[in-house]
Amino acid sequence: MTSLLSDWCAFCEGRAVFDKSHFLGLLKAHSGFEEIQCIFSYFPFSEELVDRAERVLASGDMEKSLYLLPRLKVGDGELIQLGWEWLKEQGRVCAVLGDSELLRICEDARVLFVDNHDMGHWLQQDIPHYWLFDEIGDAIRGSIISDADQTYALFEALYGLSADYYLAWYVGRPLFRFDINLESYFRFWRSGGRCALTESGFLVAN
Repeated sequence: MTSLLSDWCAFCEGRAVFDKSHFLGLLKAHSGFEEIQCIFSYFPFSEELVDRAERVLASGDMEKSLYLLPRLKVGDGELIQLGWEWLKEQGRVCAVLGDSELLRICEDARVLFVDNHDMGHWLQQDIPHYWLFDEIGDAIRGSIISDADQTYALFEALYGLSADYYLAWYVGRPLFRFDINLESYFRFWRSGGRCALTESGFLVAN
């Protein structure tokens, strides 16, 4: 019986062909240090990729969930501050993208702490949160340094760890050129943060 890791090695070495979705569970099934080193060894900047993946894995657990969840939950005030730092970076990215409407929304937004019920409500709406996410995703995919199937499969595996594209992009940052600093998002996530950019505010919850 083969493991996902052995399938991954065969795929990266050109000995087998798989759809990228085959590897959604790769990092959940193989999260030991030597396994992580093996997974990233097929890519440039492998040491930095390993370091970033280790930081994420050390910040969460999967004991009570299908996905990696952050271990830490901070107080409302600290989460608001961390949310503000991530909002500030999103505003800078809007300027890079040349999106004046989203830039104005980011610049005018107040950071507001809400409960999870309110957060769930807003995340079901068509809000700027998703407009910006789509623009960032397009920019990142357009700037990936390699169009090899293995690179896209790696990002699929990174997404599968926590079902969070921003966190996947944080780990895979060395592999694309788009100008975005995801350290503030990582600090926000590892503190238990969830967020939603609306037309009237930047909502945070834990």
